[in-house]
Amino acid sequence: MYSGLDVEQIIEDLMRVERIPVDRVFQQKVQTEWKRDAYRDVNMKFLRLRNMSFDMGLQGTFDRRTAVSSREDILTVTATGGTQEGSFELTVNKLATAARTVYSGAGSELNAFFEEEEGPEEASFSLLGADGEYHEISVARNDDLFSIAKKINENKALGIQAFTDGEDISLTTRATGKQAKIEILVDDPDGFAARVFGDGEVKSIGQDAEVIVNGIGITSSENTVNLNGLVVQLHQADEDATVRVNVTHDVDAVVDRIKEFVNQYNEIVEELNSALREEVFRDFPPLTDEQKAEMSDKEIELWEERARSGLLRSDRLISGVLSDMRLALGGAVEGLEEYKSLADIGITTGTWFENGKLYLNEEKLRSALSDNADEVRDLFTQAGEGKEQGFAKRLTEVLDRGMERITQTAGRATSVYDDSFLGERIREYEDRLEAMEERLLRTEESHWRRFTAMEQVLSQLYAQSDWLYQQLLGMQGG
Repeated sequence: MYSGLDVEQIIEDLMRVERIPVDRVFQQKVQTEWKRDAYRDVNMKFLRLRNMSFDMGLQGTFDRRTAVSSREDILTVTATGGTQEGSFELTVNKLATAARTVYSGAGSELNAFFEEEEGPEEASFSLLGADGEYHEISVARNDDLFSIAKKINENKALGIQAFTDGEDISLTTRATGKQAKIEILVDDPDGFAARVFGDGEVKSIGQDAEVIVNGIGITSSENTVNLNGLVVQLHQADEDATVRVNVTHDVDAVVDRIKEFVNQYNEIVEELNSALREEVFRDFPPLTDEQKAEMSDKEIELWEERARSGLLRSDRLISGVLSDMRLALGGAVEGLEEYKSLADIGITTGTWFENGKLYLNEEKLRSALSDNADEVRDLFTQAGEGKEQGFAKRLTEVLDRGMERITQTAGRATSVYDDSFLGERIREYEDRLEAMEERLLRTEESHWRRFTAMEQVLSQLYAQSDWLYQQLLGMQGG
């Protein structure tokens, strides 16, 4: 280079100055993306609480029952929400059984059928399936009982399990009860089916279960019987044994569910209030790629921890939803008599600086559930408008509205196109960055052209200087 200047370094330094506004827009874009992601994280927290609140608004959450059998060797019981409290006396006279038939010597008959002179290369038989239709099973000359059993087992429409041992084959229906039967269709008394399996008459029929419940006889095709929400699993028949089943309200399950709700509410309220108070470090903007290249991974991690701090500090949208949540759980539910507020069942709010944290008096809650479980349930689940609504339904509506406002602001991660407020801003930043990058490229090219032109001028000057010098030398020599 004729100028002796480090042109590349000069242009690099010039472009670093030119890039400062671009880096500032890039940092604003990154901060907006971080805030969008922070809002979406908040929405995920609200969604967890909303789902819990929705469940607390269902009567089934409170109508928990527990059932106990006095003879679990004979039957076991499971209570559902629709089960009525009380005692039942049950006697199991019969268990439901499957239909089963054993065809002894079927293997020998199978071999004899195909070994006869001019015997066929293949045959078939039709077996009655669980769907009430006959299904054909093809048998080749080289098939044995085991392969026939495999074909039966693989045909799911039959609903029959086949088992072989030596020359015998056993067929058992997968279903139980009187509707279950084993039947092989025999059209030809000298054909394959008749030779191997007999005359084709119904060989076996299942048996229904017979149970006496509080003096009333009940039959079932299965050994699982539903008695108005009480699910009874039969294990053994004993006509001389009376099994007592007691169904009671499962207070422990309801208390555990309410405790879970209170704990999740407090956890989310504490996390979000911490985010609203988080310190902002304005001297730690997002790092550019160039800055990251000069730092270690640990330094980058510590820097970005400070840079991300305070993204939601004093955020009005989040604080507004939290305020609405506190209001939703306050006051009373109209239309109830004894338990009208959460405080009446042992759920109270802490002092003002605890930001709406809930406290649960478990002893008081248990007492309320034992005294009037239905009204405790209605305190959470009662339908209606305004003050007539149960607390769980109020909170669910508040969270639905709050989540929708946050979605309008930050969108959803699952959306193909983010048309939220912050999504639009991020696209605006991207458009600005694209335009600024193009301008930087043109500016850099302009710098190179100017320095190149300067070098060309210097080159010409040096060439003229060399010519003059040669001319002077020639004149002196003359």
